[in-house]
Amino acid sequence: MKKSKILLVSLIASLFVVFTISCSEDSSSKPEVNYKKLNEAFSSAQQIESITSLVVFHNDTIIKEAFYGSGGADVRQGVRSVTKSVMSILIGIAIDKGYLTSIDQTLGEFIDTSVYTITPEKSSIKISHLLSMTSGFEWDELTSVLGYNQWVLADNQVQYLLDKPLTSEPGQLFTYNSAGTHLLSYIITKESGISTYEFSLQYLFNPIDIEEVDWYVDKQGYCNGGAGLIFTPHDMIKIGQLVLNHGIYKGKTIVSSDYIDISTQTKISTGNTMNFASSYGYCWWLGQKDEIDYVFANGYGGQFIVIVPSLELIVVATNSLSGVTSSVANEQWYRTLELIINSIIPSFN
Repeated sequence: MKKSKILLVSLIASLFVVFTISCSEDSSSKPEVNYKKLNEAFSSAQQIESITSLVVFHNDTIIKEAFYGSGGADVRQGVRSVTKSVMSILIGIAIDKGYLTSIDQTLGEFIDTSVYTITPEKSSIKISHLLSMTSGFEWDELTSVLGYNQWVLADNQVQYLLDKPLTSEPGQLFTYNSAGTHLLSYIITKESGISTYEFSLQYLFNPIDIEEVDWYVDKQGYCNGGAGLIFTPHDMIKIGQLVLNHGIYKGKTIVSSDYIDISTQTKISTGNTMNFASSYGYCWWLGQKDEIDYVFANGYGGQFIVIVPSLELIVVATNSLSGVTSSVANEQWYRTLELIINSIIPSFN
């Protein structure tokens, strides 16, 4: 088992050599798949210079996958804010295991006031507000990486957020906030008595056949609940399977179906702040393509787990962030998600 790593701002540069691995394309066994369209989508993916993996899982099997540059089925890389969706699952597990009583519990129940300073007003913020990005804290992250980077570089990641003023009433306004989901990691560690890393291995990753992960930690040693996980593409498929199957993996309940179903339902409008996502659940983005609903975990620079329940479809993609500017990261993010939504999903219609 690898140890958690200290949170890094920069990523190591890598070389890019393209190669492709495809499974059998027996359309007779899966007549609902339009392989011509799917193959065209994979050909288009090669034009995204930064892409490292593209995996399509349908009807309980990987039907096509390709890896590029430094990518590979079992090559781990940072998945950034996909971490948030995993944190949501961990909160559901913590409730199931009795470490938490409900998503209605408030920050005041968890923040150690001998270590941190919190006002009574902020103490009333609920776990559900952190999950739905409606905590009310002043924050700006979607329009610039500066907000996230300032938080990362602060002396204390928990206190940094608690010191921010409230600019809206909790539960009322969508404001994307990585520091808010990081508080969920703090809560799990505090209530379980073990690190979020250990908690996730014991109750989530190992039970779904993920043997090893890396997870960056903050300056106080808490796993970065906003963007700290390092996964393989096949690990991401397993997370998608768990959600697609309502909390069940290979016949075993990992997290309650009620929680998974609630977490992937609309809680707040995104207010047109995100392409391809009109609303937000509990750390899951929600959208629709040609009346087909989908949910997705969404990481900076093009890291995705897209789940389409009605099609029994999961699409995973990752992109390299080595040496790219924020504008380039945003471009590769858009091109990858646009490919998934407008080319891969229609391959199953």
